[in-house]
Amino acid sequence: METEREMYTQIAGVCHCCHYTGAAGGRVRTGAHRNDYTPRRLAMKTLFIIAIYIELFVTNCVIGMPASGGSQFEGDAVKYLAEFGYISESQVEKGAQSLMAVDLSEAIKKLQRMGGIPPTGVLDMRTQELMHKPRCGVKDPVEGTRKKRYVLAPSKWDHKDLTYRIENYTPDLPWQEVRRVLADAFKVWSDVTDLTFTEVMNTEADIMIKFASRYHKDGYPFDGKGLILAHAFFPGKDKGGDTHFDEDEKWTINSKEEGVDLFMVAAHEFGHALGLSHSNEPKALMYPWYQGYIPDFRLPYDDTLGIQVIYGKGDATLPPRDRTTSRPDTGGEQNTLAPPRKAPIDPCKGNFNAIAVIRSEVFVFIEKYFWRSPDPKTILSSEPTVIHNFWYNLPEDVETIDAAFEHPTNRRIYFFYGNRYWIYDGNNLSNGHPRNGKPITDFGIPKDIQKIDAVFVWGFNQRIYLVSNDMYWKFKVADEYIEPDYPRDMGIWKNVPIPIDTAFNFHGDTYFFKGENMYKFYDMKMKVALNWPKPVTSFLGCGDSIRLRNLGSSPQRIADRSSNPNSASAHPALATSLLLLSLLCIVKQMLNTC
Repeated sequence: METEREMYTQIAGVCHCCHYTGAAGGRVRTGAHRNDYTPRRLAMKTLFIIAIYIELFVTNCVIGMPASGGSQFEGDAVKYLAEFGYISESQVEKGAQSLMAVDLSEAIKKLQRMGGIPPTGVLDMRTQELMHKPRCGVKDPVEGTRKKRYVLAPSKWDHKDLTYRIENYTPDLPWQEVRRVLADAFKVWSDVTDLTFTEVMNTEADIMIKFASRYHKDGYPFDGKGLILAHAFFPGKDKGGDTHFDEDEKWTINSKEEGVDLFMVAAHEFGHALGLSHSNEPKALMYPWYQGYIPDFRLPYDDTLGIQVIYGKGDATLPPRDRTTSRPDTGGEQNTLAPPRKAPIDPCKGNFNAIAVIRSEVFVFIEKYFWRSPDPKTILSSEPTVIHNFWYNLPEDVETIDAAFEHPTNRRIYFFYGNRYWIYDGNNLSNGHPRNGKPITDFGIPKDIQKIDAVFVWGFNQRIYLVSNDMYWKFKVADEYIEPDYPRDMGIWKNVPIPIDTAFNFHGDTYFFKGENMYKFYDMKMKVALNWPKPVTSFLGCGDSIRLRNLGSSPQRIADRSSNPNSASAHPALATSLLLLSLLCIVKQMLNTC
């Protein structure tokens, strides 16, 4: 404020200098000097004063507004935001009045983004409902930038043969059923990794499990029946991995009646015990809020990716075991599975059935297997996965994937085989989609077409194209129907082999595949680029080949600045402040040169 007072003093001296000695000091000006006091200089000085008043208004009236001025920031809301990591508990300790409204509004926006509701920054009805939903007691990951929806904790287990011990049981359920359900919850994670979980009886274990009420000596007391259902500690020594369930809840198994499903909560908490934080994907198991009993539960795609980033994919991705199957009551070790036989195919020889970019990863389908990796050159660093073991409910007669693509808006995955197609949410069949698939005639494809060879996004216009033999169609995403005036002849795509095996878009460039070769397409001339085709070994990183991203000349497309939450355009107050500061600097420079 002292600097501001000095500025006002100087301004006062300047503005009154034509008539008398101002507050800044100075002699009475003569008439000759008043002739130099032009309208331009007066306008500049007036503008300077207005800019300072605006700056002070923004700083003192908006940014400096205390939180206690509005009831929406008081009481339980502030406590909730602190408890789950959206504001520091030290601030709450000092009292809500010490918090600025802009800070609490930003905290509410973070909560709203995590909950998947519009980030208004206002404690509206939907936000209040979210705050009253039962949930996990682990704090939400609100700091940092996530590349994917799943979030990794700062720690992991340094060994994969983990032990667990059940210290006590809830009286709500038979103890044998509790043991079975907890074992099934662990199996959710062992099915997609090579982690093993063995129950022990009388010794310390990596993961200690117990049911407790209120204060239970871990520093995180439960709140009674209602909000917090359970919590777990991330991997580490002492309490690391320990998982606690609130005994004040009514625990149930496979029931839609009143109560909390033990399997769903346990599977979620064990995700924390293995090193996963919360996800803002509403369908993910690691979503913070309780989703209720889900029959025939399968681990969603988001959670599968997260746990495999930490521990790898393992030697096999196995068909999930029915969770209703009875389990022996003995506490012996679980059976370990022999590693699978290697796939009797060589991806470096090409002959791909399909290639697609799904969730920012490249998927290569050959016969009944698929490989995946964000970088095609490293795609062969792990064993393949059987298609049916990852995408559940595909009929047994689906021998491979002919073509695939990810919907650009709703992110659903479309698979084609023969004259049928399937729609998946992650790795689960979309609700209402028949297991036997739907006919491709739903899209307007003629009845005599028995197979879609490829589906790709053309980098030139970002439109989706379907190819079958020597014909292709442009697909209208909004209507899920082909455009008029199609099909057209594939001969338009000069030098592309007919029929193609598959095609896909990578970093804005379109590639066609046939046998052992790949063809980069030159959009502007509508033909295969110079010096192509090249062997698929350059795509998969077989031998000493170069990376695919170096094969193309087009760089990564630059994201819209408005999508960057740290950009000035995403923060109107910041943009306004920067504009005002720039204005002040310009005016000052002009005044100095006048």
